Amino acid sequence: MDIFGEVKATVSVPSAAEYYGVEVRNGMTTCIFHNDKTPSMKLYDDHFYCFGCTEHGDVVNFTAKLFGLSQYEAAKRPA
Repeated sequence: MDIFGEVKATVSVPSAAEYYGVEVRNGMTTCIFHNDKTPSMKLYDDHFYCFGCTEHGDVVNFTAKLFGLSQYEAAKRPA
């Protein structure tokens, strides 16, 4: 298994989001990728989706977009 598979198999999107300081309630949060006033981003164990801006991806994509990293740098980042 490569580094991406390992991260995806061991780190859920909600746990990574909470680790990085994102407030999650009932699997929802305000979207960090657009100016959001009410929770519109759903965090599933294996992916996320924003109903407002349609941003989506897995835990590696979430981390990469949150910190402006490449996919590889995001996969190496602890969560």
